[in-house]
Amino acid sequence: MDELFGRDEERGRLTAALDDARRGMSGVLVLRGGPGSGKSTLLDHLQAGAAADFEIMRFDAVESEAELGLAALHQLLRPHLSQLPKLPDPQRAALGQVFGLEERTSPPDRFLVALASLGLLDARADDRPLLCLVDDAHWLDEESAAVLAFVARRLHADAITMVFAARTHPDRVDHLAGLPELAVTGLAADAAAMLLESVVPGTLDPGVRDRVIALTGGNPLALIEAARELSADQLSGETPLPEPIPLGRALERVYLREVLALPPQTRLLLLTSAADPTSDPNVLWRAGPELGFDADAAAAAEEHNLLSIRETVRFRHPLIRSAVYYGAPLARRARVHAVLAEVAADLGEVDLRAWHLAAAATDPDDDVAAELDRAAARTRDRGDWTGSSSLLARSAALTPDPPARARRLLAAAEASAVAGSPGRAQALLDEAAAYRDDRRYNGLVQRVQARIHRLTGAPAAATYALLTAARELGPVDIRLARDILVEALVQAQISGSLAPQGATRRSVAETVRSLPLPAGTRTTTGDAVLEADTAVHLEGLAGASPLLRQALAAVRDEESTAPELFQLLAAACSHATLLGDDVTLHALAWRLHAEARRQGAAIPMALALSHTAVWELIAGRLDESERLFDQRAALEEARGSQLYLGALLIAAWRGRFEEAHTLAEAVREHAARTGQGYQLVFLDYARCVVELSRSRYEEAYLSLAGQIGELCQAKFALVDMVEAATRSGRQDEALGLLELLTRLAGRTPVPGLLGDLARARALTTADPSSAEKLYVQAIRHHEEVRGPLRRARSHQLYGEWLRRERRTGDARHELRTAHELFDAMGAQGFAARTAQELSAAGDSLPAGAQAPSGGGLTPQEARVARLAAGGATNGEIAAQLFLSVHTVDYHLRKVFRKLDVHSRRELAAHRDRLTSA
Repeated sequence: MDELFGRDEERGRLTAALDDARRGMSGVLVLRGGPGSGKSTLLDHLQAGAAADFEIMRFDAVESEAELGLAALHQLLRPHLSQLPKLPDPQRAALGQVFGLEERTSPPDRFLVALASLGLLDARADDRPLLCLVDDAHWLDEESAAVLAFVARRLHADAITMVFAARTHPDRVDHLAGLPELAVTGLAADAAAMLLESVVPGTLDPGVRDRVIALTGGNPLALIEAARELSADQLSGETPLPEPIPLGRALERVYLREVLALPPQTRLLLLTSAADPTSDPNVLWRAGPELGFDADAAAAAEEHNLLSIRETVRFRHPLIRSAVYYGAPLARRARVHAVLAEVAADLGEVDLRAWHLAAAATDPDDDVAAELDRAAARTRDRGDWTGSSSLLARSAALTPDPPARARRLLAAAEASAVAGSPGRAQALLDEAAAYRDDRRYNGLVQRVQARIHRLTGAPAAATYALLTAARELGPVDIRLARDILVEALVQAQISGSLAPQGATRRSVAETVRSLPLPAGTRTTTGDAVLEADTAVHLEGLAGASPLLRQALAAVRDEESTAPELFQLLAAACSHATLLGDDVTLHALAWRLHAEARRQGAAIPMALALSHTAVWELIAGRLDESERLFDQRAALEEARGSQLYLGALLIAAWRGRFEEAHTLAEAVREHAARTGQGYQLVFLDYARCVVELSRSRYEEAYLSLAGQIGELCQAKFALVDMVEAATRSGRQDEALGLLELLTRLAGRTPVPGLLGDLARARALTTADPSSAEKLYVQAIRHHEEVRGPLRRARSHQLYGEWLRRERRTGDARHELRTAHELFDAMGAQGFAARTAQELSAAGDSLPAGAQAPSGGGLTPQEARVARLAAGGATNGEIAAQLFLSVHTVDYHLRKVFRKLDVHSRRELAAHRDRLTSA
């Protein structure tokens, strides 16, 4: 190990990270610095200090392997696959698929692979602390980088330390952004002087020393290489120093001159080592006889400290590997890759063989291109989209036929988009789009463009691209065109009110109408969904209702194997909401949830959690809604983002008004930044809930008035708006809303809407006898509804009406019923409003009805506590919140201490205290 000079701060931070792991806590650090700044030496120092009591995992990434997807994950996790049986079934299956232990019909979900990786490392750390080191992390393949960054973000109370060494690379997605960082810069003057003096064997003039330090900026590698490159006369001050002193690419030239001075056999061994992405000595020795080198050739390389051959082949510095590889003639590199392809074939590594054959090819070759296509398919099936994209791109480069080349470039662009690399995907797509002689191909280009827009958080641009794709495809492939329109419909739903002209749901409808199915064409469930949505936006809800019913029935009956199932279910949930059909919405939302969980798919699970959480909210099952929103927020955090909408809706219903106000601003900013206009409807609904619970009817009406209409997604709030309009003196508006609700309930006569209609009529009638009958009717209908919220509100408003009719005894009975329901569901805002009415009716509640303190819990502690109070085990909590089991246990112990409880049963009894500070 190289001696460390200076670096007191860096050593202190790294030592503290190890000490945390020894105490069972996690530590994550990214060492950022330029080439030669000493990052690798710091990792070596850390590794040596941990060797006695840590399990050590290390991966040194290299540029040539950046396109070999999952390379780092394979090397880091393969030794620990014995822990797989400890993982939940979906995670075990996903990781098993990555390692070729299981076969599935579709690639594994990356998010599930990441969660499985977290669980695997957490299980491995049960026996002894774990140290995970990744050098040159900027060259990690996309899949490995995303998974390792996910693991790093979700660690907390695990005996695991992760340290990455990386440079900032402007052309690559920085998955490590946001993790704790430590800048590794040049050495201070005194430490730099000590380093330089330690590597100069003869006389070092103080003036020369200071000049070298100044010219190199204290960069350790530059100091060491300057000492090797400069002559004894230059170092002693007898002859002038060169300008400039070798740095960066100049260092590569220094290394290359050093390599060229070695014997031919040694140079060939170095080139073979640089060309082999496995860094496996066995591969090196298998290739040696064919290429003409043996073990003796390694002696000179090791003597010059260019590389070491132990369990793996490791160059002293990545610049040496780069200099060796790119400094060799193309023909020699091709020869080495050809031999390595034969070695890979002997070892049964068919995909690696294809990779080497591609590198060996110097002219177009259809046979090699076809083999690369097959390798790309196998790679994709293991979830390695980056590797698949690289193989397809190389296949395209070897393809002489322009249309075939374009198709392979397009497939490579699509694979890069799935891998989460929008920059590379766009570059490949731009190259693919140069071919424009085929309408079907042009449409597929636009479809991939839409996926890139989705990846960059531009739903409206994605919708526009999908519509363009459908119009292009319509004349040549109407079936594919209409399937793409289902995608466009879901994207337009996300944009909501923020969709620009040309990317709205009406734009989708107009495109559907312009692309009818030819006579005799078999219709699909997607067609039923499209025709229903088109009728809604072009003809109105009244005429579209029968088609919506048919579409909902078709989606309900759709097979679980349908490729568009998640999109169909998401669209159907929106349609059920338009109809005000909470019964169908419940069935569809929970089917979406079940299918997403079964397949372990992250994006569909995000949709499922949103829909189920909203349904449980409007049912008044606030604990369940909060649990689902907690999972949705945790999912977003695990993906490196934030989502505040669920927290806002829960805060509004819980009566936490200041928190709701703060969250409302966060939701508004997030919606504007991401183009997710659907959030704004629920933002305004949350404001309406807050104002109604405070009896501020004018503000309640104005908060949601702009969103209410036939096509709004908040039909469940119509009756609330009738209340707000009536009590703020807006009788005409109240009657207009009543008419809308009457039509809606006529088309969708479910108990919830029928009860809402009866309550709305009671609120607007001037006849006391009619009002009372209608309130009673509302309560009876709402007793048939899942969840207590609608029933509680009907009891509340009936009680308030009775008090105003001076029937205080009857009023107290209704108000007490309402208060008990609100209190049980945790709707403290409406409970407080009801308590005020009870007081005015001459009744009072026991003291202590105010909102309880959360005990200073953090948001994560509150989420863990709520799930534990609901009966979830630590393993179930870990899976739902995307944490490790150790982290869940740590948070629970802190919750118990803060709330002074000693068991989960006691925790459940304090459910109303489980809020964050």
